[in-house]
Amino acid sequence: MKSDAKDAGARLFWDRKAEGYPSPLAPATLKATRKTLAMMRRLGAEWRGRDVLDIGCGTGLFALAMSPAARRVVGTDLSPRMLARMSTEAAAAGLRNVTALRADWKKIKAAGLKGRFGLAVASMTSAVGTPAEILKMEACAEKCAYVGWYGVRKNPVMESIFRLHGLPYRSPEGASRVERSLKALGRRFRKRIFREVWNREDTLEKALREARAHIGINGVRFRKKEAGELLTKLFPGGVVRQRTEARKALLVWSGPKRRP
Repeated sequence: MKSDAKDAGARLFWDRKAEGYPSPLAPATLKATRKTLAMMRRLGAEWRGRDVLDIGCGTGLFALAMSPAARRVVGTDLSPRMLARMSTEAAAAGLRNVTALRADWKKIKAAGLKGRFGLAVASMTSAVGTPAEILKMEACAEKCAYVGWYGVRKNPVMESIFRLHGLPYRSPEGASRVERSLKALGRRFRKRIFREVWNREDTLEKALREARAHIGINGVRFRKKEAGELLTKLFPGGVVRQRTEARKALLVWSGPKRRP
């Protein structure tokens, strides 16, 4: 029962965040994604002319950027709203080789996906982290790549909101967890560490919805009145401006029978 409640909470969290993300194909967003993809190719992860599996694909940040050069892209996510946004964006851009698969990677049976992909990608998702989840990923593709948090996440606005609720605002484990699991499995992998900075502007209500999602997933009741007063004090004009700084890591590897 606890597991079911946790899963439902995770779906609700990502459903609430789905509409808050910019379009994956917006010029600034696409430019940043392509920069990461270029780094990925330099480390040996190739998607051109191949079938690609995007695990925890969200709104299609990587899936849609790889689609024009890939043969086919299958994006999996547990959030129906995330997948709906990806499908809508793909259709509007005329990307006909993108397929959405609603699935929780932690529970999905890999048999139907085994050996079907040239590349499996997971970006900024907790869907992949344990050795078992990595083994499942390896069973699906010749090459694997993971992009995730690597120990640094700074956002003064969110830090203030978290302090209001008695919570620490820190970077999720992300790539550091995957790295530990790869070492436990005895995998050789290539790694690049990089930094990213992004800015966003929201209305007060939209910023509160975003904050509520982040606080709620931590199992704490959201103090909307106090949070609203805090944001109003910080941004009396009603436009909430946030700047996030992050350190990320890119990991690329093959399974035991496909070492580079």
